[in-house]
Amino acid sequence: MDIFQDPTLQAIGPYMSRLSKRQQIVASNLANIDTPGYKTKEVSFNATIQELLSETPAPLRVSRPEHTRGRLPGPPQVQPYEVPGLSSGLDQNNVDLDRELLKMSETSFGYSMMAEILRGKFRTLSMSINEGMR
Repeated sequence: MDIFQDPTLQAIGPYMSRLSKRQQIVASNLANIDTPGYKTKEVSFNATIQELLSETPAPLRVSRPEHTRGRLPGPPQVQPYEVPGLSSGLDQNNVDLDRELLKMSETSFGYSMMAEILRGKFRTLSMSINEGMR
């Protein structure tokens, strides 16, 4: 079994990168909550693990024969955009504290979930290795 070819492991990295980018955008929105004219930004977050699996991974450059022949996923394509339809205050700022805190909480939960899946994969691998040593 080649652990570098595990589709779940190949998808977790890009998905966590998306989560990280989303958290950065939320933090930026919160930092600008009192900035006149600032418009709330968001990143498209409709990507699922299945969509990430369908992305073409970039091949690893192999400089020595004993190196792995695995593949790394390409960088996530996350583009921030202004959120349409949000109500603005008198200063034309449309950042909503409750909305941003909810986004932050959702993103944190997603990151924790992916980290737990990753821990489970490595726990299984570790148990397999330890059983093989007996």
